[in-house]
Amino acid sequence: MPSISNSDYVASIEESASIICSEIGPEVVDFVFQRYGAHSVEDIDPADLPDVFSELYAIEADLR
Repeated sequence: MPSISNSDYVASIEESASIICSEIGPEVVDFVFQRYGAHSVEDIDPADLPDVFSELYAIEADLR
């Protein structure tokens, strides 16, 4: 099974964050980032990228 690179996670986080921001506002994305001690995607610890992506993707999926 191929491993997902950090850059792939960052791109996916940015995509999900963009959709969430346009649908319900940036506060939700900011809240998720803050839970991981980050203010932006660039601040996220690489070890936390999969978890942040999972949370944002779950929120995005609920919007559909």
